[in-house]
Amino acid sequence: MTRVAVRKQAFTLIELLVVIAIIAVLIALLLPAVQQAREAARRTQCKGNLKQIGIALHNYHDSAKLFPPSRLNVGHVGWSYGNPTPKQPLRYTNASGWTMLLPNLDQAALFKSYNHQQAASWSYVYGAYALSEMQGNPDTSGNAKIIKTRLPIFECPSDSNPFFYESTNQYYSISSTTTGGARTNYDFNVQYLEYYYQGCAMNPSCWPSNQRSMFANNSSSNMGYCTDGSSNTAFVTETVRNVWNGVPPTWGHAGHVQVGIALDMPWHVGINKWGSPSAAWPGPSYNPNDYVRQGRLLNWAAGGSLHAGGCHMLMGDGAVRFVNQNISDTTLTYISRISDGKVVGEF
Repeated sequence: MTRVAVRKQAFTLIELLVVIAIIAVLIALLLPAVQQAREAARRTQCKGNLKQIGIALHNYHDSAKLFPPSRLNVGHVGWSYGNPTPKQPLRYTNASGWTMLLPNLDQAALFKSYNHQQAASWSYVYGAYALSEMQGNPDTSGNAKIIKTRLPIFECPSDSNPFFYESTNQYYSISSTTTGGARTNYDFNVQYLEYYYQGCAMNPSCWPSNQRSMFANNSSSNMGYCTDGSSNTAFVTETVRNVWNGVPPTWGHAGHVQVGIALDMPWHVGINKWGSPSAAWPGPSYNPNDYVRQGRLLNWAAGGSLHAGGCHMLMGDGAVRFVNQNISDTTLTYISRISDGKVVGEF
């Protein structure tokens, strides 16, 4: 029998290179779609976090007939508005209103472990008051350890910034010997003078009552205060876990300028920007190719996110809206106030 030789076909080098090029193009087309899908999922989770926070706030209000304060007895301020001389100690606790909301966020065990009669942090200002004027010891009470607990409900999955604040600076530290207060991507909307004058927003001689926000230091507000309508009023705004000026907020304690998100700042913090209203985040003074600076807001108490184009905001009616970063400072000011009569409608 005569055998017939069969010649096997093979790819030429050119054909192989063409196949590899086609695969590379397909991967290049696929990767952005995968990344966009992942970001869409993270953005949905972030929105869900705020939605749960909104439900928790309203459940708390239904039970207590008021909302928790943004912060309680903050030592970095050092005195209440109206008593600047002499400075009046308040038995400082440097506590956060989020600790009062823990049972409504499925954190009942953490709530029971937290000692609400003791200070959450040692944060203080030299010369304003002595450490002996603190309300107890956050180290021995266990509060310093508790507020170092990371809670996913307070974390945006798109934010890759640090989860803890690391410092022994007396303005921000949570204890005299340890660091690491857990940061939050969501915080109460407050009036901007809260950073310096404790109780200013609650005192008509400091700030007009029709221009205050829903939350404040040592406040006890309820829905009846919100005469502009709950759908027109911002309650909680998203932020970023890192800033250049000041420090970002933590969920468990207060420190210097860690008082909440102030949408009414007169120096135009805005959303995802700082400086003039036309300034692009992270700011005109920084090289946009300097990616080391990306993802870090320029100012404390500013709203922002690592979602493209804006950030999430929880309104008083429980709705979560994505606010465009090009929103005007005037509109931000109006929605930050609960009874100024400026109903903005759609924005």
